[in-house]
Amino acid sequence: MNDQGRVETVLTSSRPHVRKEDMFKYILLVPMFVLLLLLFVYPIVYALHSTFESYMYGRATGYAGVQNWIDVFHDGSFWASFGRTIAYSVIAIPIELIFSMVLALAYSHITGFIGGILRTIAVLPFIVMPIVTGIIWKLIFLPNFGVADAIEVAMGLKPLDWLGTNKGAVAAVIIMDFWMWIPFLFLIILAGLQALPEEPFEAALVDGANVWQRFFKITLPLLRQTLMVAVILRIIDAFRIFDQVYSMTGGGPGVATQFLSLHVADVAFDQTDFGHASVQLFIIFVIMLCLVSIFYVLSERYTK
Repeated sequence: MNDQGRVETVLTSSRPHVRKEDMFKYILLVPMFVLLLLLFVYPIVYALHSTFESYMYGRATGYAGVQNWIDVFHDGSFWASFGRTIAYSVIAIPIELIFSMVLALAYSHITGFIGGILRTIAVLPFIVMPIVTGIIWKLIFLPNFGVADAIEVAMGLKPLDWLGTNKGAVAAVIIMDFWMWIPFLFLIILAGLQALPEEPFEAALVDGANVWQRFFKITLPLLRQTLMVAVILRIIDAFRIFDQVYSMTGGGPGVATQFLSLHVADVAFDQTDFGHASVQLFIIFVIMLCLVSIFYVLSERYTK
C-alpha cells in the first residue's frame, strides 16, 4: 500500500461513524420532539403573536403593535392583582415552610408501618382536585351553617363572616392553602432529612454541639437544595393559583381575592380580550422567572 492509500485509510478511520443502532434511537426521539413543539413551542409562539393583535368579542380585528403592552403597563387593576398575589405569597409561603420543617423534624425518625401511614395521610389533601378543595372550604366557612361558625360558637366567640369581608376572605384562602401545601412540603423536606448523611451529626455530637447548633450549622446547609426546590414549587403555584380560589370565593368579595391568574382569566374570557390577556401572561412568566432566579442566586451565595 502506497503512502497516499495509507493517508486515506487513516482519514477514513478517524471520521465519526454513526451506527445504525444510534440512528434508530434518534429516529425514535423524533415523535417526542414533534409533540413537544406542538404542545409547548407552538402555544408560546401563538400567544406571543396574540400580544400584538387587537381583539373584539374574541376575534382578532387587526394589528395593534405595542399598544397592548402599553395598555397593560398602565392597567391599575392588573398591578393591583399582582400586589395581592405578592402579599398572599409573602404571608403563606414562609409560614408553610416553617410548619413543614417542624413537622418533618418531628417525624424524621419515624419509619416502618406508622411512618407509612403518616406519609399517606399527609399526601391526601394534595390528591384532592383543587376545585373540589375550594368547594369543601367554602362549605366550611359558610355563614351560619359552616364548621368554622360552629367551632367559634363552641368556643364562645362571635362567628365571623369569613367570605363576606375582604380580610376574612383572604384569611380563608390562606388557611385553605395551608391545608393543601403544608403536607406536600412536609413530604419534600422529610425526604430530604432522611437522605442526609449521619457522619456530620455524629461528629457534631462528639464536639459537643447542641440541638440548635446542629440545626443551623449542619441541617439547614445540607437541606439547601431541598428547600430551594420546595420554595420554587410554591412560588410557581402561588402565581398560578386559580381553581380553588375561583370555586371558593370567585375572586371576591369585590376583588379582594382576585389574584393574577383570576384577573387574566377575567380579561381573557369575560372581556374576551385575548391580546391584553396574552401580554399579562408573558409579564407573569418573566416575573416568575426573575423571582426564581433571584432566589436561586441568593441561596447559592448564602450557603457558600
